[in-house]
Amino acid sequence: MNYNLLKKLIELLEEFHEQSASINLNDFIIWMNNKIFLPKNNKEVNKHDNLLIAFRLMYLNKELKKQTKEILSKSKVSSIDEYSFLLHLDNQNSFRKMEIIHLHNLEAPTGIEIIKRLLKHTLIEEYADEEDRRAKRIKITKTGAKELQSIKPKITAIFTKFTSKLELSEKIQITGILNKLIK
Repeated sequence: MNYNLLKKLIELLEEFHEQSASINLNDFIIWMNNKIFLPKNNKEVNKHDNLLIAFRLMYLNKELKKQTKEILSKSKVSSIDEYSFLLHLDNQNSFRKMEIIHLHNLEAPTGIEIIKRLLKHTLIEEYADEEDRRAKRIKITKTGAKELQSIKPKITAIFTKFTSKLELSEKIQITGILNKLIK
């Protein structure tokens, strides 16, 4: 029996361990794919790949906004950010205003505008924070919870359809990859 393939695989595994502390098989497979399939001078390819990843993420974001726009146009909720605020408030009693704004990675003025729109439509209410009187807390109202429950199945259907082409293992993998990019 010829063991050349196994020897080559062991050499690659040793090289991987010299460059990485990971013991994850998926990390090794990705590293090996890059080693084998990327050109030796890959600086230009990497720049292109980085740009391509960024553009595809932006494209997917816009696509989801476009798909949810019709549902939200028939609702008191006017954006996916407002929907997300309500969703988070429905899962937790309340947030300080700046907590929920930071959770959504928004600039303060943008987050405050979202909160003002939700307050205007009585989907949330604000009150003084007992621990810090300078801060305001917000919580979802009964009206907000009712509005959320009416649109949530439709939005969930869009998100489900959006990821339906992915196997469960791919969903887990992409979640891990996106979490890595967020950190």
